[in-house]
Amino acid sequence: MKSLDKLNILDLSKLYKELKIKYRNKVNIQKYLESRKFDSDTSINVSYDIQSGSYINFFNNLSKKRKNSIYFPIIEEYNKNFKKCKTLLDFGCGELTSSSFIIKKLSKKINKYFATDISLNRLFLGKNYIKKKLTNKDYKKLTIFCNTSSKLPFRNNSIDLVLTVHALEPNNKNKNLILDELLRVSKYGLLLMEPYFEKSNKKQQRRMKKYNYIRGLKKTLVAKGCYVEVIKKDHHINSLNESSIFIVKKIKKTKVRNDCNFVDPINQRELNTIDGFLYSKENFRLYPKFGEIYIFNELSRFYLPKI
Repeated sequence: MKSLDKLNILDLSKLYKELKIKYRNKVNIQKYLESRKFDSDTSINVSYDIQSGSYINFFNNLSKKRKNSIYFPIIEEYNKNFKKCKTLLDFGCGELTSSSFIIKKLSKKINKYFATDISLNRLFLGKNYIKKKLTNKDYKKLTIFCNTSSKLPFRNNSIDLVLTVHALEPNNKNKNLILDELLRVSKYGLLLMEPYFEKSNKKQQRRMKKYNYIRGLKKTLVAKGCYVEVIKKDHHINSLNESSIFIVKKIKKTKVRNDCNFVDPINQRELNTIDGFLYSKENFRLYPKFGEIYIFNELSRFYLPKI
């Protein structure tokens, strides 16, 4: 299988130009890349890059009433189950559209809101979008980072609560790896708005199988020692892809609560700041920053062995 790190810069540039044309012609980019023998991680990552901006357009066209009906169940379940959680991680935040809704609704309750996605392009557009939507006070609570590794740049139990909104759905193949990492960094649990394959109708199940969407989510989480409750939603982003709210609580309590500062995702050691970048004294790696977005991207590898 092919991946981005095996392409030279020229071929990679040609691929992106080709895919922009394909996307304008209504071609499903993820399926097209898979047909070209690219691995699933590459197919998902690149397809999100190419689609960047489409989610903002969709969100802007939703009425206030529809936004509330789709996303407010997240707020309701936070208030019922996780109201003491002050630090949140929005995993797979995309263009920060749902993030803007959540931060506004919880602005008086949260101290820190982290948002991450695998697509730098989506985050770049999303940062510009959400900056216009939030007050300066709320925007200062937000930290955005791009992460393509299977490891998150946090210590164990350092984030009170992890959220997802249709972020796990394309990751059936890597669900165990991703869920283990989300549970590792969260202190209390997860609040997920994801498709529920086992309770979906036959048409949606066929669609989820076609795109290899996540299946067995509740069973997998229970097997990892979590308490899981699933709440059915009445309103959805896409009627062909209905979702539920998964309330996931870690049963095994820990008294240790680490701070939520960034650490090296490889070894969880402290990072220093050098000219606005993050630097690991342990492995000499420099993690760059694009505007206000930190980049923990496996394709961006810079080393400073001598400072």
